[in-house]
Amino acid sequence: MRLLRRPSGGTAFVLSGGGNLGALQVGMLEALADHDVVPDLVLGCSVGALNGAAYSRNPTVEGVREIAETWCAIESPTLMPSSRVPSAIQLLRKGASLHDSSGLRDTIGKLLGTSHDFESLELPFQCVATSVDTAMEHWFRSGSLIPAIMASAALPAVYPPVEIDGQRFVDGGVVDNVPIARAVELGCDRIYVLHVGSHGRPEADVKRPLDGALLAYWLARNSRFARDLVALPDGVEAIVLPPGRRPELRYDDFSQTESLIRQGRELSGEFLDKRAEEIEAATGSRLVERLGRLRLPRVGSRTREAENAAESPDGAIVLGGDPPEDQDQQPGPDEES
Repeated sequence: MRLLRRPSGGTAFVLSGGGNLGALQVGMLEALADHDVVPDLVLGCSVGALNGAAYSRNPTVEGVREIAETWCAIESPTLMPSSRVPSAIQLLRKGASLHDSSGLRDTIGKLLGTSHDFESLELPFQCVATSVDTAMEHWFRSGSLIPAIMASAALPAVYPPVEIDGQRFVDGGVVDNVPIARAVELGCDRIYVLHVGSHGRPEADVKRPLDGALLAYWLARNSRFARDLVALPDGVEAIVLPPGRRPELRYDDFSQTESLIRQGRELSGEFLDKRAEEIEAATGSRLVERLGRLRLPRVGSRTREAENAAESPDGAIVLGGDPPEDQDQQPGPDEES
């Protein structure tokens, strides 16, 4: 087993779930590699588990380019085989899922190359899945990679549950889509968050029962992310990279992969360039009056600011802990002065 706990002071990359929008994360990884940012630990959920494991095997500019090439070769019929049966009818038919997981397995295999287990990776990597039997998150950190990643990415209704050692698992995003709390638990004090923002959020106008179910699922996932940002302890910062504006595409549409990778790379590159000095200055510092830095203030506005950071297309830098005394005396944005 390569890693159980990293000493305090480490840097983590946290890659969220997001399906085909994981292409944004590939661009973010390119930007981080271009800026020579290499973590001590990589944590992934769902598609973030695919990208995180692939990055961990070769955390270099060349390695990320290989990931991008594999992504650009993905075709929807391969990963998610189409059906002539309308989707609404498919959801009512017997069976555990709309698709089998053979295409997912093949894609994971291409991304991993010759790396077949956690111990073979260059960087410590963990991925999260949801245990059907215990209704709790389960972290994989040793053993075979492909089954663990398949479990993390087993989106309910889309792919069947994955059984490992007698337990059934589904997508980790059900319980922890952006696992920054895990990075804190393992002692990291600088967390780069590679997430897909409001991308994939269902329309708030519920026209069918399925719309309401998907909206509730998305809200629950994003609420956990915001709560974890609020709960960041003193001395920990989360650098939330900008995902940009939400594109219009179906969950099984991979036709915009190249443009999404470019979007992730360009926006994150600009963000890192603009904030390089302040990110560097944040090490061991409690300075808060810096451009673009988000300091979560008193309890009332703290939650709202975290929600904004979780959904913002522009990125944010979130500092954990209690506000300084002088700031604590200032009224929040919704309070009267």
